[in-house]
Amino acid sequence: MPAPAIFKNPEHQATFEKQGFLVLPFLNEEEVRHMDKLFDELHPNLPADGFFAGSYSSDMEYKKRVSEEIKIVFKRRYEEVFQNYTPFGGAYLFKMPAPNSDLFIHQDWTVVDESKNIALNIWTPLCDITPENGPLMVLPGSHYAAFPVMRAPTMRYFFDHDYHLAMEQLEPMIVKAGTAVILNQSLIHYSPPNKSDKIRKAITAGVKTKDAQMIFHYKDTERNDNQIEKFEMDDDFFIQFEDFFKDIYKRPTVGTSLGFIEYEVPMLKGEELKNRLRKMKTDAGFTFKEIEEKIPEPQVAEIVEMTSKEEKNFWQVYTPMNIAREIKFRVTGK
Repeated sequence: MPAPAIFKNPEHQATFEKQGFLVLPFLNEEEVRHMDKLFDELHPNLPADGFFAGSYSSDMEYKKRVSEEIKIVFKRRYEEVFQNYTPFGGAYLFKMPAPNSDLFIHQDWTVVDESKNIALNIWTPLCDITPENGPLMVLPGSHYAAFPVMRAPTMRYFFDHDYHLAMEQLEPMIVKAGTAVILNQSLIHYSPPNKSDKIRKAITAGVKTKDAQMIFHYKDTERNDNQIEKFEMDDDFFIQFEDFFKDIYKRPTVGTSLGFIEYEVPMLKGEELKNRLRKMKTDAGFTFKEIEEKIPEPQVAEIVEMTSKEEKNFWQVYTPMNIAREIKFRVTGK
């Protein structure tokens, strides 16, 4: 049974189902100013560089305050845009003007049963977005309906063998402050570094099918099988991680285990992946970028170094712990 319509406007629903995302005016100028002012009050000391999400913080009171304030401020538009929905909180996202402020290409976790429910990520910048200040970039048509896959911190992305093929098909969301890019949680997305001279502030907020049970999946990477443990979680479990960089890769200490299921992520690469991405994007109404792979002839002295680097696929480079270490270094410098 497919997820019930969550947008009041049938045209919005149809566009969202086709593309996997929808762009709508969301916050007015007063609401943008309010959330921008609150950000400044809650972040008196900013890091020198990097990307930061409020969910990374170990300060539970901070995370709860921001999440509740987002629900309050966003409620006006929630009621105008959505139907049969439940909000599940939110957080600030910000990029300092620095080369290391990018966020790697990924899909968000599976947090509801997507065969009958839906979860949305409402990304709303508090400043005008330009190509230089780290825009959100999406791969149209790459959502669950086009390719149903399960996602969790300890599981691989279906495209990771040749992730550059997905990178080539991303579309930048160049939008004004207060405009929302409403993503299906399963949509492939990425964010490049902020190359401007100012901080780039944004908000991420969650909405799901009304009363849908929140879930989380855990794969023990020490096991050589395809057993995935499934958990029922509270709606605010996103802000319950005390040490985000470590806890998301551990077996959850919150929630209720529902036991194990057998699941293996279907891994695509090469022409198979390229053909799948082409169908996704064209079905969504976007032009697939046909890019010829040009392989320069390296000098003899460079061959060993280049080969060893290129033989590593995305998952070998971006292991869960490497991702955690990289994000932690960007935030803390340690």
